[in-house]
Amino acid sequence: MHSHLKLADTPNAAGWARVHTRDVLGRWQVPPDLIETVLLVLSELVTNAIQHPNGAKQPERLTSAELSKVQLIGLDLQLRGPAVLVQVMDNDRRPPVQKTVDTDAESGRGLFLVEHMSSRWGYFHPSPEGKTVWAEVHPGTARERPRTATAREPSNRAGRPRPFKPITDEHLPVDDPQLMGRVLVGLRQM
Repeated sequence: MHSHLKLADTPNAAGWARVHTRDVLGRWQVPPDLIETVLLVLSELVTNAIQHPNGAKQPERLTSAELSKVQLIGLDLQLRGPAVLVQVMDNDRRPPVQKTVDTDAESGRGLFLVEHMSSRWGYFHPSPEGKTVWAEVHPGTARERPRTATAREPSNRAGRPRPFKPITDEHLPVDDPQLMGRVLVGLRQM
């Protein structure tokens, strides 16, 4: 099964992407716990697609001049056996970069969450104008993945080499309960 949606790269795109994804995966009879994990991964990928091509976080409200610069991002969902493949296409060729963030930082953990909530993830450049960042989510992925595991290199669908830097637990303080609490509070506010 397959679903594709185009969205304006505006601050409300992540919300619309979640509504669409919940509806589609519900119709596909995907288990509720898998839907919740997919929604988390999708939110991070869409938020990155909105914020990072412009080099800065977009404001909550856009002026008419900013609206004239709005571009489209794409969301592609595929059901592959028990797994869901999420792909987000944006207008920025720069590769996604995992950040090392301070425990008090309010953002910067998106790819860290994608890494730990998906079975594998990666990106490729389908056109000269942008990239596609993808993540494959299997049932129970977040619960079963050992915390000390490093990233597995995802396959490159385009067949071209691309940079990939696995992270390990030493890059981020995952044992800090306050950090994880702040991340969960932030996710609930989405």
